[in-house]
Amino acid sequence: MIARGEEDTIAAVKSVLRSCVCVTVAAFAAGCADAQTAEVISVGGMDGGDVPAVTVTDTGPDTWEVYVPPVRCGDSVCTRPMEDCMSCPLDCNQCARCDMAPTCTGALAVPTATTALTDCNNDVGGQRTNYSCGTMLGVPPSATTCADPKLRLRIRDITMTRGFFSLGSNLYCVVSAEDGRHAELLVTTPRSVDGNRNTTHINLPVAQSTFWGQGDLYRSISNITVSYQCWLTSNAAQAQHVLDDISMRAIMASASAGAYGWVFGTVGVLGSVIGGILGTGSDEQVLDVQQTIAVGALLPMTNGRSWDIHRSAGDLGFGANGAWDLHLTVESWGCADVRTGLAP
Repeated sequence: MIARGEEDTIAAVKSVLRSCVCVTVAAFAAGCADAQTAEVISVGGMDGGDVPAVTVTDTGPDTWEVYVPPVRCGDSVCTRPMEDCMSCPLDCNQCARCDMAPTCTGALAVPTATTALTDCNNDVGGQRTNYSCGTMLGVPPSATTCADPKLRLRIRDITMTRGFFSLGSNLYCVVSAEDGRHAELLVTTPRSVDGNRNTTHINLPVAQSTFWGQGDLYRSISNITVSYQCWLTSNAAQAQHVLDDISMRAIMASASAGAYGWVFGTVGVLGSVIGGILGTGSDEQVLDVQQTIAVGALLPMTNGRSWDIHRSAGDLGFGANGAWDLHLTVESWGCADVRTGLAP
């Protein structure tokens, strides 16, 4: 009910309510100077949503009484900004979600299962040592409702079979990854592997196996190049000394450091950190593979993917002396937020 200046008063009240839901006396005194009592139902809030029925009453010279009913989820009115799709989906509908990746809530946890991504296996009709994969996936975030993917990569497990008459030894690996502006490095400590045609299976904890996304979840927006290198050594103490040297260099150059891996703010430091000290002495290099993961594959990889890096020498079937067969299982997972503009 409007006492006087009806059209002007309604317009003035709507104007004030669009700019703020908590209306001040001064604002109404200026906007509704000619009104006695005004009741406005569901006018625009500050971001275009509705506000509940608001009553404005003239209580004396230059004073106004403003009553805004309390906000209640479930009243069929999406009251902005106090309610949104996250705080009250009942009134404001479900939030938009990324349609290609898991939500980033709880994304640090490793998935319970992964899907094989055979395109990223290096042994596809031959043991590739330098190759690209994921180019067929080709899903840029701009073609989805997702923001840039936040990806993690790790070596889930290592399996090695040795030939007849091979002595027990120790295996260690160094894995580096970079995308043109960000680099990470992981070392695995020397671990015993059996000889004489035995197979050794090594499961790696997440903290000792992650080589991409070691710190906070990192936005991946470019191709990621990964270098996998492993050595067999008969002198575990000497190999550990080499890895300790790498660790000291990495700690000084890294943006963040852990016990087994390091994150660098630039790609230029990897050469100086690793240097030319790997594989010195009697160590036998059993793996040297470089893989470039296409940027279009990164978003699908957040859903849990795995692939195999394989290298072998000799013929285990005929009992060749010194033969070996090595497999690294790589695992990816992660998340993506909803793209800006679609978020609540």
